[in-house]
Amino acid sequence: MGAVEFVALLLAGVGPVLALARWLRLPPTIALFGAGLAAGLIPGPAPMSVDPDLAIGLFLPPIIYAGTVRATPQLLRHVLLPGVITGVAVALTTILAVAGSAHWVLLPGLSWTGAVLLGVTASLFDTRLFQEADAHPHVPRTLADALKAREMASRIVALTALALALSTLRQNEAPAFGEAALTISWQWLGSALAGMAIGRSVLWLRDRAGPAPIEIAVSLATPYLGALAARGLGLSLAVVVITAALTVSAARVNRETGEARSSAEARISAMAFWEEASLLLSSVLFFLAGLGLPGALGGLGNWPVWRAVAAVAGILALVLGIQWVGSLASTRLPPLREALTEEGASGRMTAAGVMAWASTRSVIGLVVVLSVPAAWPDGRPFAERELLLVVASGVILGSVLLQGLTLRRIIQGAKLSGRGQAKREEDRARQVATDARHEVGKDAVHPEGLAAERRALLGLREHDELGDEALRRLLREADLRKRASESDASPGAAPPNP
Repeated sequence: MGAVEFVALLLAGVGPVLALARWLRLPPTIALFGAGLAAGLIPGPAPMSVDPDLAIGLFLPPIIYAGTVRATPQLLRHVLLPGVITGVAVALTTILAVAGSAHWVLLPGLSWTGAVLLGVTASLFDTRLFQEADAHPHVPRTLADALKAREMASRIVALTALALALSTLRQNEAPAFGEAALTISWQWLGSALAGMAIGRSVLWLRDRAGPAPIEIAVSLATPYLGALAARGLGLSLAVVVITAALTVSAARVNRETGEARSSAEARISAMAFWEEASLLLSSVLFFLAGLGLPGALGGLGNWPVWRAVAAVAGILALVLGIQWVGSLASTRLPPLREALTEEGASGRMTAAGVMAWASTRSVIGLVVVLSVPAAWPDGRPFAERELLLVVASGVILGSVLLQGLTLRRIIQGAKLSGRGQAKREEDRARQVATDARHEVGKDAVHPEGLAAERRALLGLREHDELGDEALRRLLREADLRKRASESDASPGAAPPNP
């Protein structure tokens, strides 16, 4: 099968597999992995391999961007200690602990480069299943915010470690500690500045783009511009893309005037576009992981399958333990500490368990193992690549299967004090928005009324009285009203019913 036929078959198959998984009530991730595995077991030529640079350059930027552009910078500010700082500490601890245990205990003889790559894979997590489990009504919003901030922090730390590990693999020499520290400092600072510049440039261009489809095309260019800047300047891909996404998110609506920078049509369509892009890319990655697994199992060489399975179980247990300890520490930090005041010591332990169980391993980990080159710089095969693919896929799929199938029940059974908090905040926000429109004497579709509503909602988010999810939902409702009013007012619109 040629490359064109393979890509066409892949894109044509994702939708039906997702629909079938929903009909059978199977986790979509497992269904896609199984479809890829079945395709890999079909007799015939070896399945296509994924070029390492393609894996990083094509898949990674939009996945990171799609997961970040839904958030606001206020999220990171309000949960700096339990979210960002704890996230950095947990990610570093996970990388070191998994690498050490893999090198010395679980997979004795594994090179340090391979061990660090496994640690990077294990440290990456996301909150997608947490969102799908409809968890917000059952936990304090601050807990959900802290999880989202930790997700971003883990990506920055893990992908920085990935860049160092791949550099070591390609140069066959580890950098000195001082050199590595200087490189990381430059990468993070320079990446933040580059991300802000890209975000501002994209906003300037979108202001002049015109129709919604063109605005979305400009939006699509944002993560890839970040990837090009990171590659050309030797910066951190994660920091550049995350900073660009937060810059765009922060400037969607002018805080002072309440005016939106783009059309309602573009904002509504862009939200749906990025949700769909994230779904498709994640689906393709799980399919590719399943497709490559038979070949990886055949290339294990001297590594027995039972040892790879034992390594998967050991890494999963270690990761969950580290997540729980880090989560327990974060429950003692403001503002999460205040949000859990009523829970007591046992409630804090329960909340830590919920946070640890909600942190499922991320599909980005598959990009990590798919990005590993097949050979050392001198041409020698990197024999551990197949082992890394088997173990990393097992860790990610085991986490999704184990935690994903039980997450909803665990969250609901925890009975934390956040039950109803999100609804109360959203109801209050609706009332504040209504009052803001009444103050300016305009209705819910008048431009001045909509601007007053947006200002009020942004003010609530600024003071941490409203979460990002509720803010995005309420702003989307305002956009839908505006779009409906514009459709009714268009020359071709049907006259209202008498």
